[in-house]
Amino acid sequence: MDKLTAMRTFRRVVELQSFSAAANDQRLSNGAVSKQVAELEASLGVTLLTRTTRRLSLTDAGRAYYERCACILDDIEETELALGVHQAIPRGSLKINCPMSLGLLHIAPLIPVFAERYPEINIELVMNDRRVALVEEGFDVALRAGDPLEDSSLIARRLQSIHRVLCASPGYLERFGEPTTPQALSEHKCLLYSLGAAPEVWRLGYAGQTIEQRVKATLTANSSIALREALLAGMGISLTPTFVVSADLKAGRLIEIMPTYRPPEQGLYILYPASRYLSPKVRCFVDFMVNQLGGTPPWG
Repeated sequence: MDKLTAMRTFRRVVELQSFSAAANDQRLSNGAVSKQVAELEASLGVTLLTRTTRRLSLTDAGRAYYERCACILDDIEETELALGVHQAIPRGSLKINCPMSLGLLHIAPLIPVFAERYPEINIELVMNDRRVALVEEGFDVALRAGDPLEDSSLIARRLQSIHRVLCASPGYLERFGEPTTPQALSEHKCLLYSLGAAPEVWRLGYAGQTIEQRVKATLTANSSIALREALLAGMGISLTPTFVVSADLKAGRLIEIMPTYRPPEQGLYILYPASRYLSPKVRCFVDFMVNQLGGTPPWG
């Protein structure tokens, strides 16, 4: 048994709370993961984990061993990085997380450019609209819209401001009229983003204050790109990020309404683990994204 490999596997089982998830993460079979943990327990002469059909639990010995394991493995990783960080060519697997709509429209087109620049990095891009647990889920870096979670184990570097606008198609406004106050929105067909907090309540800024306006949903969707299609089809009004609709606004396919009632701006951040020795693959990706998105936003 390679004890160091078994320790890494045991750590991932604990962090992911699943043998199958750890197997997928480590690119091993479920049986290989179970065997490594069993051999580790046999070599130590203790039970580290108890398993039921629903959950994994650490024993007291398992908890103590996990804490020491994590420290040892982190020390090894930092030592290796300290020795190689200055001269190493960026290489290895880089797992990236980003929001779905932002990823499809603006991050995915940048990946081929990055890949050509750093051919020895193997990229895994995971797009979804939930806040992933960066370290626990094995991500090296994440792009996140909104306010980053308070987490002392992560560094959050602001790349860009994100603005949202109220907009609709010319056809919708010609048919139903243009609202001029937040209260008037309650009489209109509205297109809601379902993953936000209280989707039916739109928070708008005016004269330094926040106005909360309840609206009625004609369509609720978990994708800003889907809402854009509904906007273009004249289904209603939506509160949408400019990175989704800026080209449509410039071309006149959509019209911003009530521009004095914009919501407070949000930030676009790049997150990565805090470490004294940032790996070359992460450092070069962070620098690349700062260069690509840190100035004038590509969506205008």
